[in-house]
This record gives sequence, structure tokens and C-alpha cells, in this order.
Amino acid sequence: MIATALNKFEWQKLRLTKREALRMLIAGTAWGVAMSAGLAGMTFWNCGMICQHDLVVTTTLSVAAGILAIGPLAAYGRR
Repeated sequence: MIATALNKFEWQKLRLTKREALRMLIAGTAWGVAMSAGLAGMTFWNCGMICQHDLVVTTTLSVAAGILAIGPLAAYGRR
């Protein structure tokens, strides 16, 4: 059933324009930075300090996840 639906899907419509790619990067980065700030705030609240290494790793992973997960939703959300 899924294979039939994927075969009928028009993959040519998924070409990224520069505007959609920029929207994807901006939305994913904004989501990642906001998520990282929230996690850093929770760490500070619980421990009383924030480790710089923890902040760098959390920010990197959050931005990457934001670009891969939220980015396509932002890029193709209007279609």
C-alpha cells in the first residue's frame, strides 16, 4: 500500500528553490537554537551551572535535528 502511494507520488515537485532552502535553514536553525536555550536553562536550573562542552554538543545536535525535521515542514508547508 505504501509502495503504491510512493510510486504515484510526483517527485519532480519536490525540487528545492533557493527561497525554500533558505526558509528551511532559517526555520531549522531557529528551532534548534530555541531548543538548545531551553535545555541549557533546564541544566542551569537543576545544576546551578552550564558546562560549555554540553552547551556546544546540545546546540549542534539541536540545530542539525531542526534542519532535518522542522526544515522540510517549513520549506514545503505552503504547498
